[in-house]
Amino acid sequence: MSPIVNEAKRNYRGQINFIDANLDEPKGKELADRYGIANYPILLFLDGDGNQVNLLQGVFPLSIVKKACDELIAGK
Repeated sequence: MSPIVNEAKRNYRGQINFIDANLDEPKGKELADRYGIANYPILLFLDGDGNQVNLLQGVFPLSIVKKACDELIAGK
């Protein structure tokens, strides 16, 4: 998934903040606990207040990730 996420980061730089988290590290475990994540890969989309607005679990093509990013920006 990394190449797809890296492309999304480039495409949405300045519009969306991307946070990488590894569930094997303390920061990743904390985030997983906070949002109830047990498996990965997961792309968790949060609004500006930290509320979950979308979640993609598994590996997806860039088109699906772009759609989720566009919806986040549009406030859908």
